[in-house]
Amino acid sequence: QEFQGDTLIVATEPHIIHQMEKALPNKNFIGAPGADGNCSCNICPYMALNTMEKLYVALRDLEPRIEIEEGLRLRAKRSLDRMLDMASGTVGMGDLGKVHFSGD
Repeated sequence: QEFQGDTLIVATEPHIIHQMEKALPNKNFIGAPGADGNCSCNICPYMALNTMEKLYVALRDLEPRIEIEEGLRLRAKRSLDRMLDMASGTVGMGDLGKVHFSGD
């Protein structure tokens, strides 16, 4: 709520964006487009099946358990770590400019 900018690009469901708009009426929320510009990745029929109760039960019971091959897990972790590094210390700072990764 202390974000200095007035526009945020959000990758979430439209009904969640609506709730964000109600909570922060002075901000402009834009649904994130898909990687190819055509897919609307913020509209997912599977995400719509989630509820707060289902999320609570999943966190409480640590179920369902997801098991993946170790190499795939490590590659996914690398991507997630990069995303978190990019966001670290930048929340609420507006335009971040170009981002470069070492080795790219």
